[in-house]
Formats: sequence, C-alpha cells, structure tokens
Amino acid sequence: MTCEDGPVQADAERWNGRYDGKLTGDPSMPKGLGGVRLERGRCLDVACGLGAQSLWAAQNGFEVVAVDASDVAITALNSAAVQLGIRDRVDSRVIDLDEGLPSDVGNSCSLVICQRFRDPDLYEQLVYMLEPGGVLVITVLSQVGLDGEGGEFHAPPGELVDAFREFDVTIERHVELDGEATLVARRR
Repeated sequence: MTCEDGPVQADAERWNGRYDGKLTGDPSMPKGLGGVRLERGRCLDVACGLGAQSLWAAQNGFEVVAVDASDVAITALNSAAVQLGIRDRVDSRVIDLDEGLPSDVGNSCSLVICQRFRDPDLYEQLVYMLEPGGVLVITVLSQVGLDGEGGEFHAPPGELVDAFREFDVTIERHVELDGEATLVARRR
C-alpha cells in the first residue's frame, strides 16, 4: 500500500464506504459460466467484493482464494462463509491489486473469476494463474450498447477478445452488449 493519502488508500476507503453495512448476497455463479465444463480445484476470485461468487465456488467444491482491496468486503465474505459452513474453503485476503495478483497462486487455479473489475495490466496475470485446462471467466463494463462511450472503467469494443487471443487460451465464449462484456477462456 502507498501512504495513507495515496491512491491505493483512497481506493480502499471508497470501496469500504460502498460496502459498509452490506451483507454478502446469496452465492451466485459468475456471469457467463453456465454450461462450461469445470474441473474442481483451486479458484481465484479477483476483486471479489462481498464474495457471492467466492461462496458459490466454495459450495461447488473449489478451494477459493478471494482477494479484494476492501477489508470491509472481506469481513462480510468471511462472515457469510462461516454462516454457510464453508469458511475452511475460503482463503480471503486484503490486497492491493495495483501490486498484482498473489504469486503463490500462479499456475495452480482450475478457475479464475474476475467480475466487474477491469485492469488490462492484469490480463496476462489472470491467464498465468490458470493451470493447463483451467477456466477464466471475466466480465467488465463495456462501451458496447451504451448511448455514449461510458466512463473511464468501460472497455472499448472488442477489448477482451483482442487482449486474450494474444495469450495461451482458447476463447470458449464471448458476449458483449448492454454495457458489459464477458469472456470465458480455457488455458491450453
């Protein structure tokens, strides 16, 4: 983390404020993953927020590493995991994603989830987290289907497909409409 008034701290405070007083919702499958063949193993949930997808993965046999900048969100996730009796399957961590993804998880995930968090600088690392045959599901805000260009966090049309075709993955699914883009890819 940077100094208290730096951008990392400001980002964590913004998300802490957004999550303060909220509970994790029901466990939910990541958008775009329905019908995709998965092998159980380790799952990395990047920018997990309150952790609904982390809980879904843990309930479905994955050992989950859930990471987020917000300690408030991680606390909510931990509480929900305890209530569901799956806390032993969720390794939750407060991390600065500007520093990258946890190195101890590299090449070991059968599933990587990244829902509604966009950082093109992390795209290659997302693939690196996957073991051979592992699946990545990523959803980002997109300019496609919007009246204007959207905000600074909206991906330009085709960003996910263009970026991930450069890596050692097979793209199994890509949908881009109504302000969102979702891509499912399997590491070769």
